[in-house]
Formats: sequence, C-alpha cells, structure tokens
Amino acid sequence: MLPSTSSFPSAIALNAHEVFVAQTGQTAGGFSATWTWGSVIALMALVVSTWLIINHRRRDGIAKWLEPGYDAASESLVVLNRLALKPAIEGDTADLHELVDLVSRLRLAEQRSPELPFGVIVAELEGYQKNVLPHDYEDRLAADTGLLSAYLTLTRMQGIKLEAARTAIACVQRLIEKRTRK
Repeated sequence: MLPSTSSFPSAIALNAHEVFVAQTGQTAGGFSATWTWGSVIALMALVVSTWLIINHRRRDGIAKWLEPGYDAASESLVVLNRLALKPAIEGDTADLHELVDLVSRLRLAEQRSPELPFGVIVAELEGYQKNVLPHDYEDRLAADTGLLSAYLTLTRMQGIKLEAARTAIACVQRLIEKRTRK
C-alpha cells in the first residue's frame, strides 16, 4: 500500500501534540495562563505605585520650595486686614514697619519662583506705602481745608492698593494650592 499523500497531519500526530501540551501545561504562547495574568497584574501594580511615589515626591518638593512665599503672602494678608481698619499714617501706624519686612520676603519669593505673580503683590504693597498720610495731616487740614481733596485721594488710593494687594495674594495662593494640591 502506498502512503497517504495528504498535506494534513495525521490524527495520531495531532493527538500526540495535544497530549504534550496537556502534560507541560503550556498554551500556544509558551506560558501558563495563570502565570501570565498574575505577572501582568503585578507589573501594572508596580508601574502605578512607582508613578504615585514619584508624583508625590515631586509635589512635596514643589510644596517645600513654595512654602516661604505662601507663608509671606498669608502674613501679608493678615497685616493688610489690620491696616484696612484705619488709614495709614506715617509714623503712627506700627503695621507699616512690619509691611516693609513682608515686602522684602515677597521679593525673595519672587526671585525663587518668577513664574508666580509675587511681583504684583510687591508692586501693590509699595504703592500702598507711597500713599501714606503725613504725620501732621490733621494740623495741616485744620490750617488749610484745600488739602482735603488731596488727603481724600490718598486714603482712596490706600483702599484701592489694599484691595488690589488682597486680590493678588488670593490669586498667588490659589496658584500655589493648585500646584501643591493642599
């Protein structure tokens, strides 16, 4: 008898291959299904946890870098709230001396983080300091009532600069909180 000339494998060869796969526990890819899914899940967990660690460390570094500026802005806001209660008078208002220190700290924060608008806060606070009433404004006003409009303009400018500085501080604090997700 002549051997079969078919291009298909014989039934015996197919059965032998299935028996071999069943004995070794292998799939067509060469790995067991349990090991493959377990390794994929473990690899994904490793990637996600590594990303979380790197992201939190980066955010902590940014928060530590921006903390002095945030604190100076917060302290400036407290001082501005005290200054809002009365007009600033040269020599009489004790909080003006504290404001000078805060302006220098905000300048340092501006140098550390030039992408944040600390310079706007500094400009508004310096504008506020330039619109301070003179020490003897009451005596001058009693002598010359024509100075009333000039003094009213100074106090209006104080209020405008005060509110502009408060708004700039709130803006900077929001930007810092957005970056650090406090």
